[in-house]
Amino acid sequence: MNEPVTADWEQFVQALAQCLSELPSRATLIIAAPGNRYVQFMQYDIKLSAELAGDHYLTQPIPDAAAQELRDLGWNEPMLRREVDNWTRTMFWPISPRSLIEFARSVAIGFRDALGVATPVELRAMGWTEASGDLDLTVLGSMARRGWN
Repeated sequence: MNEPVTADWEQFVQALAQCLSELPSRATLIIAAPGNRYVQFMQYDIKLSAELAGDHYLTQPIPDAAAQELRDLGWNEPMLRREVDNWTRTMFWPISPRSLIEFARSVAIGFRDALGVATPVELRAMGWTEASGDLDLTVLGSMARRGWN
C-alpha cells in the first residue's frame, strides 16, 4: 500500500482527470475490470459523484489496510444499514484541475490497492448521457470500448 503510482497508472490518472473535466451534465461513466470491480461516476450540474465497488459485490473483500487508505483519500465507506453498499465520494463544482487530478489518483489507488487491479490494461470504460446517448471517451485510450468484450 501507499506505493507510488506507476507510469501506467499515472497515464490513467491524467486521462481520467481530463475525461472527468469534460463530462456533460447528467452523464454516467463506468470504468470496470473483470470480477465486478468498478468505479461509476455521475456528473450533475453542481457535483461529480463516484462509487467504488464495495465488499458486497466483490469475490475478495477489500483488505483492511486498503480500506483505511480509501478513507484517508476522502472516500466514504459503505453504510450497509442505509443500503449504500459502495464506497462513495462527491465533489462540488467548480473543481480545480489539481483537485480533479487528486480525485483521479484516488480512483487509481482504489482500483490498484483496494480492488486488486494490477494494471489499467484490465480496465474497460463506457459512458452515456440521458440526452445524447454514448459519450466520446477517446481521451481514455484503449479502455474506451463499447460493451464489455
